[in-house]
Amino acid sequence: MQNQVTRPVLAFVPDALIASQVGTWETSFAIDRTFSDATTAALFGLDPDEAAKGLPLAAYARSIHPHDRAAFNDKIGRVREHGGLYVVEYRTIPALGDLRWVLARGRYQRDKHTGEITGRGIVIDITENKLDGRIEDRAFFITEEAAESPLDRAAACAIQARQAIDEVDGPEGLGLRRSVDALLLALGRALARRVGALES
Repeated sequence: MQNQVTRPVLAFVPDALIASQVGTWETSFAIDRTFSDATTAALFGLDPDEAAKGLPLAAYARSIHPHDRAAFNDKIGRVREHGGLYVVEYRTIPALGDLRWVLARGRYQRDKHTGEITGRGIVIDITENKLDGRIEDRAFFITEEAAESPLDRAAACAIQARQAIDEVDGPEGLGLRRSVDALLLALGRALARRVGALES
């Protein structure tokens, strides 16, 4: 990843969390910047324009529930050192009195030439699922395995498709975003079920 990274900016609407349950993000540890779309920004209570231009990871971590922050930092530290697949659930507080549950899924890879680790992935708002009585059922998973499963490959392709679709304007772009968001949500849930099966 170059030192200058540009991300498409989604039009921000007040009901961003309702419009889409799936956000995308990309992190460069070398420049300490995480770039995200409006949905991800809303889940962390961040300005969508600033999030699209890139913010330090600490800006996102500040919105994570204090009881979940240590586990989040531990897992980020592990992928920062080794790379790999990352699936974790935690709570965010985007605004006073607003508690969200999110499932983050990403893959961190080391550049063969520079040695720098970058990551990209999705974050899914799973608050409604948690309110249905599944608060204690959490996914925490990191693996350094080189081989990707078909679900991992599908999720990576869907993330790339979402980032390209973000550049499509007008009603056509909105319809395509909703379609790919539905796919990302289904993939995220499938990955979470697979993680649960691996941990049981």
